[in-house]
Amino acid sequence: MKNSSSIEKSTRLLLICVIAFFTVFAVNAQVREVSGVVTDAETGEPLIGVNVAVTGTTTGTITSADGSYSINVPSGQTLHFSYVGYESQNVTITDQTRVNVSLVMSTEEIDEVVVIGYGTMKRSDLTGAVSSISEEDIATTKSSNVIEALQGKVAGVDMVRSSGEAGSGYSILLRGARSLTASNSPIYIVDGIDYGSNININPNDIASMEVLKDASSTAIYGSRGANGVILITTKKGQAGKPVISFNTYYGITTPLGSVPLGDADYFLRMTRDFLRTTRAEYDWDTPDDEIDVGPGLSARENEGYAAGTDFDWVDAQMEDYGTQQDYHLSVTGGNETTNYAVSLNHMLEDNFIPNDYYKRYSIKSSLESSVTDWLRLGNSTFIAYSNRVDGEGINYNMNPLTSAYDSLGYLVPEPNDRVPFENPLINQDPKNYFNEIIQTDLFSTFYAELNLLEGLTFRSSFNIDLGFNRNGFFEGEYEGIDRLSTASSAMSSGYKWTWQNVLTYDRTFDDHHVILTGATETMYNKTERSYQGATDLLLGNSWWWALTSGQQDLLIAPAGDEGFLQLVENQLVSFIGRVHYGFRNKYLVTFTGRYDGASQLADKWDFFPSASVAWRVSEESFMDNVEAISNLKIRLGYGQTGNQSVSPYAALGSIIRTPLYYEFGTDPYLGYRTGYLDNPDLTWETTTATNVGLDFGLFKNRISGALELYQTHTSDLLQNRTLPPTSAVPEITQNVGETMNRGIELSLRSVNVSTSDFNWTTDVTFSANREEITFLVGGVEQDIGNGWFVGHPISVFYDYEKIGIWQLGEEEEAALYGRVPGMLKLNDVNNDSLINDEDRVILGTPRPKWTAGINSVMRYKNFDLTIFAYARIGHTVSDGIIGQWSPDRRENSMERDYWTPNNPTNEYPRLDPGLTRSGWSEATALRYKDGSYVKIRDITLGYTLPMDVTMRANITSIRLYATLKNYFAFGKYYSQGRYDPEYRGAMGKPIPKMVAIGANFTF
Repeated sequence: MKNSSSIEKSTRLLLICVIAFFTVFAVNAQVREVSGVVTDAETGEPLIGVNVAVTGTTTGTITSADGSYSINVPSGQTLHFSYVGYESQNVTITDQTRVNVSLVMSTEEIDEVVVIGYGTMKRSDLTGAVSSISEEDIATTKSSNVIEALQGKVAGVDMVRSSGEAGSGYSILLRGARSLTASNSPIYIVDGIDYGSNININPNDIASMEVLKDASSTAIYGSRGANGVILITTKKGQAGKPVISFNTYYGITTPLGSVPLGDADYFLRMTRDFLRTTRAEYDWDTPDDEIDVGPGLSARENEGYAAGTDFDWVDAQMEDYGTQQDYHLSVTGGNETTNYAVSLNHMLEDNFIPNDYYKRYSIKSSLESSVTDWLRLGNSTFIAYSNRVDGEGINYNMNPLTSAYDSLGYLVPEPNDRVPFENPLINQDPKNYFNEIIQTDLFSTFYAELNLLEGLTFRSSFNIDLGFNRNGFFEGEYEGIDRLSTASSAMSSGYKWTWQNVLTYDRTFDDHHVILTGATETMYNKTERSYQGATDLLLGNSWWWALTSGQQDLLIAPAGDEGFLQLVENQLVSFIGRVHYGFRNKYLVTFTGRYDGASQLADKWDFFPSASVAWRVSEESFMDNVEAISNLKIRLGYGQTGNQSVSPYAALGSIIRTPLYYEFGTDPYLGYRTGYLDNPDLTWETTTATNVGLDFGLFKNRISGALELYQTHTSDLLQNRTLPPTSAVPEITQNVGETMNRGIELSLRSVNVSTSDFNWTTDVTFSANREEITFLVGGVEQDIGNGWFVGHPISVFYDYEKIGIWQLGEEEEAALYGRVPGMLKLNDVNNDSLINDEDRVILGTPRPKWTAGINSVMRYKNFDLTIFAYARIGHTVSDGIIGQWSPDRRENSMERDYWTPNNPTNEYPRLDPGLTRSGWSEATALRYKDGSYVKIRDITLGYTLPMDVTMRANITSIRLYATLKNYFAFGKYYSQGRYDPEYRGAMGKPIPKMVAIGANFTF
């Protein structure tokens, strides 16, 4: 993939040509110097540090100590004046050279309009817990998944990257997990419509993101709102001349951390220590040079030892670097009646793991027009095509005394004759291994908005969502390896339509403000899935396109190995209502209710209510003389939401194939049995939540933020209950079990410095959540098979606890457990001198005790610097590489501080010829480590060229920048040489760090 295909080269050439075209032929706008003074509209005093910017560009300045400013502006552009604590103003420049502006005192942050479910609302009117991500923060996300923008910037969000493969996504929780078996992921709403979980929208196409966290905010999504809601609003056009933007970056990626795999010297040291343990002629006082390592090595290892081989298998399985590229071109504009926006995007992530990459092409369009003064029509369409090739992970067991290549430079099929591992470099060739996922999506919404009466609007939207996915897998035969060629093709295609009707009445009568919302929503989803696989292909070079050439009898194949066809349909019908009332802009109350009917449940209909109140204390007369407090609002909310993320046919019984077939005469027939019983009472998981919030602003909102306290209780958990053997049915899905979450969140923003030349702001988030199971089916305290324990989080590590290594002088006590010095010492929980399943304990949870983020943005004249740090503290990781410790030395591993009489460590046990990795059940006790870490997620330095320079080339704005992403990490676990700690110690592919350069052009 380092040599780009012709289509990628053509795409880049096209984009370069487009830039050149607009550079040469763009309208030669006249640039003029505009100056003026910005003052307080009430007092007339000059305002210091007001942001003055040319809209749609990165060009801007700040007013000086006397409120004055000076900026170069092309004719026809708009100046945007903004200042904390004041309402913003826009001024279009025609022939003016002097523009004085008076800003009206307000509270810009609390008067910001935010998107909520089925509508919008001023932040000052909110009674629930809603967090927002700005367009600027979203656009700086350098990732194939825009959801990354939430990490550390929204309190209550816990997210980790799911793997290091190119194009991989994130695992995300809002305020902890609630369900044992159903989904714990939030829902994603794009421009008001449910989008699904594959968020493949480019960050430059997104205007804002809102996160609804408490039940008073999410109850309007009823049976889908229990896990939180993420609202994404895409960009639209604006009135004015066309604005053309081109944004691009190119990055070099390398692993953040690398596993210190044992080299030849380490392997030989282990061999000598192994011989001291197993050979009578050697002891621990025997010098190294008197030990003949030959008897301790295999034939190939001896050959490598004689040749001085020291092969770095980890390095051989990775290229020197990977690349990440993104190209985004957009055109926006409009007039008084019609606006439009069109964008093209190409994204390429080429991993440093060979045969591992991700490509995406997308088109986004938006068109909106006022047909009359009472009717507005619009459409928003997004089309995306992605191609992800998932290469194999890294094998950390290969022996450094053996090479991947023979003397002629050919790959050795099985280099390690001690353990028959395949040469991992073989599957880096797509002719031998190829795993491809292709995804095509079309998401289009048509809407009509009618202004019926003053304050009364009706909006009807119809969305169609089409998707196609194909996962093709192939692994070929290879001479010298005992494996048959294998191929499979799994495909799914489907469509979903959503019809939504929203009636909104928004009026103010003297001291009374009323917003009434009524809505109906119908969703229908149909998906067809198919799978077919085969082995021993006659046409192996055809990948999965010639499955019929394989050896497969679909009739007698074991259940689950044969091909299948599947049709899935489900439907949701909803009736929605919300009442918001405000009195004197001080006392606020909101009631919502949603009545949902879902086809996948037996008890299909349920009602989900919520209520919340707020008191804007800062608007009271007794606060008039408290100048330090700009904003103070207390919120209280209560509500119920549901979770219907189960199989569309979970309430129905099933029959499944048996692994046998039956013969009647000479004819074979398939056998079937009952899979699970139907449950006519299956209903929703229900989450009841309480939230107390405090919004505050100090010193004209130079310091502002929000504090949240919450508790959620989830009941009727969907759980597969095991039935007794006499029932002849293994299980039934029932509503049993309860969980609870409680926590605290803090969001804080400060304007540290604001002068004419220098501006510095800081955003801080902090979250702490406690998750626990409060009830399990049958009232039991634990379900060991599923790893569930009352009083503990849903996900825990339950295993033996390592307390050290048996040392010399402890022989007598060790013998009680059948151990000798140097062996692993485990905690005997019940003190019965036996180590068995009764001694397993809960060792930790992957859930953090707390998370935090700090984002600092500094601007000095035309320079800008952003530093973002993220912390995830108090969780446990299970390190799969540590678990690969092989005391019999049959497999290589990372360097270990293992026990010898001369090195009485408590880290790793001694070498033992009787213990293999696979046969040593207690080895898992070595895996668990403190996974706490702090990462410098992003450092970006940018420079915006002066406008008088850029306009000579007919370019409104040019910003150049350099970024270090994911480059630094700190933590005990990471310092031990592991991967990026965010990856939780799993084996496979490292998560990359990146150095990138980029540019933003506006024409």
